[in-house]
Amino acid sequence: MKVGPTLQGGLRIDVETSLDWMVLRCISYDARGGGIDLAGRVSSPMEQDENFADWQDFVLPDLRDSFNSQLDTIEGALSLAGDGEEPAEIHISKQDAELWYGGLNQARLALEERYGFASENPEGMTPGKRSAWFRSQFYLHVQSVLLDHVMR
Repeated sequence: MKVGPTLQGGLRIDVETSLDWMVLRCISYDARGGGIDLAGRVSSPMEQDENFADWQDFVLPDLRDSFNSQLDTIEGALSLAGDGEEPAEIHISKQDAELWYGGLNQARLALEERYGFASENPEGMTPGKRSAWFRSQFYLHVQSVLLDHVMR
C-alpha cells in the first residue's frame, strides 16, 4: 500500500493487495468494534457535573452523529474504490480530510482503550495485539500525511 499527496491537494491511497483492503476495512471495525461507544466515553468526565443530563440530551447525540459521519465517509470511499480484492486507488479530497482524520482517530482511540499498548514493547505482544498495534501505527501515519499535506 502506498499513501501520498496528490497535485489537487488531496491524498491518494494505492491499495495493492487483499491485505491492504483488510487493513483499510479494519478502520471502521476498530472504531466501532468492541462495544466501545466513543461519544459516551468522551462524555464520561462530565458524569459528575451537574449539567450532565443536558450534555446527554444536547451534545451527545450530535457527537455520535459526527463520529458516525466520519466512519460513513471512510466506508463510502472504500466501497466506491472497489470490491476489496483487486488493486485500487482511494482518493481523499481536501473537504473529506477532516472526516478521515476523525475516523482514523476514533479507530486509534478504540484500539488503545481495548489493548492498552501505549507503553508496551510490540515485540512482547501477542500476535493479535501486535496486529492491532500495527494498524494503530498505520492509522497514525495516514493522519500525519493528512496533516502535513492536505489539512494545512
